[in-house]
Amino acid sequence: MPAPRFLSGLPKPLLFGLYGGAGGLVGALVFGELLWHLLAPPPPPPAVPEPQLAVAASPEVEVFVDGRNAFPVQVARDGFDGPVTVRLTGLPAGVTAAPVVIPADKTEGEVVVVGSAKAVVGTGPVRVAAEAVGAPVSAGASVNLRVWDPPRARADVVFVLDVTASMQWALDDLRNGIGAFADALAQARVDFRLGLVTFRDVARGEPVEVVRFGGAEFTADGAAFRDGAGRLKPLGGGIDVPESSSEAVAEAAGLGYRKEATKVLLLLTDGPPKTPPAAAAAAVRRAGVDAVHTVVLRFDQDAYGPLREAGTGQGGGGRYFNLGDVVRGDEGFDQLLKEFGSAVTEAARAKAPDATPQVSARAATPTLGVRSLQGGEQAAAGSEGKLVVRSGVWTGAIAGLVCLALLAGQHHYLRGTLPGVGGVLAGLLGGVLAGLVGGAAGQGLYGLAPPESALGTAFQVVGWAVLGGLAGVGLSLFVPNMRAVHGLAGGAVGGTAGAAGFLAASGAAGDVVGRLVGGLVVGFCIGVMVAVVEAAFRRAWLEVRYGARETVTVNLGPEPVKVGGDAKACTVWARGAAPVALRFYVRDGRVVCDDAVMQRETAAADGFSKDVGAVTVTVRTGSGAAPAARPAPPKSRPPAEDDDLLPLPAAPARPAAPARPVAPPLSLDDDPLPVAPVARPAPVAPKAPPPPRPVAPPPVAAPKPPPPAAPRPPAPAPPKPAAPSPSPAVKHPDACPGCGRVNPGKPGTRYCVVCDDTY
Repeated sequence: MPAPRFLSGLPKPLLFGLYGGAGGLVGALVFGELLWHLLAPPPPPPAVPEPQLAVAASPEVEVFVDGRNAFPVQVARDGFDGPVTVRLTGLPAGVTAAPVVIPADKTEGEVVVVGSAKAVVGTGPVRVAAEAVGAPVSAGASVNLRVWDPPRARADVVFVLDVTASMQWALDDLRNGIGAFADALAQARVDFRLGLVTFRDVARGEPVEVVRFGGAEFTADGAAFRDGAGRLKPLGGGIDVPESSSEAVAEAAGLGYRKEATKVLLLLTDGPPKTPPAAAAAAVRRAGVDAVHTVVLRFDQDAYGPLREAGTGQGGGGRYFNLGDVVRGDEGFDQLLKEFGSAVTEAARAKAPDATPQVSARAATPTLGVRSLQGGEQAAAGSEGKLVVRSGVWTGAIAGLVCLALLAGQHHYLRGTLPGVGGVLAGLLGGVLAGLVGGAAGQGLYGLAPPESALGTAFQVVGWAVLGGLAGVGLSLFVPNMRAVHGLAGGAVGGTAGAAGFLAASGAAGDVVGRLVGGLVVGFCIGVMVAVVEAAFRRAWLEVRYGARETVTVNLGPEPVKVGGDAKACTVWARGAAPVALRFYVRDGRVVCDDAVMQRETAAADGFSKDVGAVTVTVRTGSGAAPAARPAPPKSRPPAEDDDLLPLPAAPARPAAPARPVAPPLSLDDDPLPVAPVARPAPVAPKAPPPPRPVAPPPVAAPKPPPPAAPRPPAPAPPKPAAPSPSPAVKHPDACPGCGRVNPGKPGTRYCVVCDDTY
């Protein structure tokens, strides 16, 4: 009987779905929920009435000596909506950071770290402390702060200044603004030196002069530069407009620049050059000056073009500044110095190695708790490992019962009995192992996904699919001739459907109902899909009919399918048959029927049928070939793989055996011959058959024997039946007392299908 009588008419996929659903529901209800609550991690702090706060920041931050850097901080609130103040504590000497207030409607702010010129170089942890404004709640995070002083970009800057009587305003503005210019370069981390070259009219005996600062051509002190410029007196120049600017640029190009420094000149004059600037441009190129910037009147800019184009720096030629705009502008000379300072900084950084303070990757959004794969409740932060174990144990309990139920259903479906202790342990432990791996993998993936995201839901489904796939692989070991890959595919589809059922039920009725429904659905779907996949990918199968309404199917393949009366040794139990009566398997693309009792093999095409005990077995391949009557070749090794079935060739007609001689019919006038009672020959060693005698033609119409004149042709005398002996005939010890059929077995256990009796 393939199933309980009230389920015997159901299709196999539905029947196995019921088996799996029952196992999943029992596993979830009896074992899963118990283990779920026993392994519950600690919950997060209560949200009501206690407010909660979390903060996260970039784990690695750099700041330079005499520099600054900024990095983002993020907060998460629960139970309050007020602003949050973020401070850095434990900063090293010489480093400061102002507190940052994150408004109530924001979750992110920016902390600025400032390193002074005396900041202590080193690396160490700094605490990020967050405090709610108006609520007694705080949180903290750690940042690894690195303070260091990298090599600075170097720049040697020379002002080439017209100091004739008309340029008094320029000299005053330079003296007043040079301090801010020097500070800007220092804040940009430029190691600068300043020089000053003045000129008037060489033709009038007014030479080009290099202003010295304590005997040196350059100074890094803005105050010293200001004092040196303050000692100059604008005068001279004569009545003609051109001045000796070309000679002054050539003189400035010959100063003692540092080899690795960026060399920049700023020429400021209100007159055209007295001599063409070609020689000065050549001097600029020879000295390797990076750029010459000119501050001249608009109608003089073309005259100074060769000087601007003579620069050899990476930034290209020098810039032109309109002297009229400088004089008339609202910010005047200060704006000129700001733009010139930016150009110097840019050129210096382009020539020096990158020295930008770094901030590591943005910190992940802080969370107040972690969620479980099979539940919507949150656990305390840091409970990720416990949640992985909890999910694995829960799914292990579900999968163990599902696999056990499906294994028991498969065993009862084919044999009519329940599996033994070994089969129970194998199904249970295999399912538990599959569930542990699937549940742990799913929870681990789910923990990597951002909260409340589509990726998290996708990882939930993946976890259930892994669970179902592994359960299907385990079940394929107990389904005859089912490949593991087919069990994996069917189980994965069933697990995915179970995930959909869990998500839908938990969203509608809560987590407990969702877990119970999930266990039921995943078991049902795994059972259905395994049975569907088994039928979808089979090449040949055995149809076993127990009665008019009870029929089961068994896949055929390399693994022999045994049919017989020994339920433990056979795949299909046939009541009343020999312990192992028939074996069916696929060899070389053809179905072979091995008759274990008669010890012969037969090629079985589609429709090949045999009665075995109380059942009828029929081979199905879908090929439509007629049953073969020719014996198969001698038994060889089973095939190495389940090849596609080939259509069986039509069996050649068996040569007609010589007809056994029969006696002519007796006439009513003849004396009857003594006839001994027919007895079944005992199963002894076969003897050679006697020579056949020819068959006499039957009489046409006369009821009397032929006349004596027509004698019968001479023929060998046929063997006569043995005459009854005075002593009774010896019977085979295993023969049925009713019909004489020999049935192997032990006394009291032999079953005769003819007499339907056990003896």
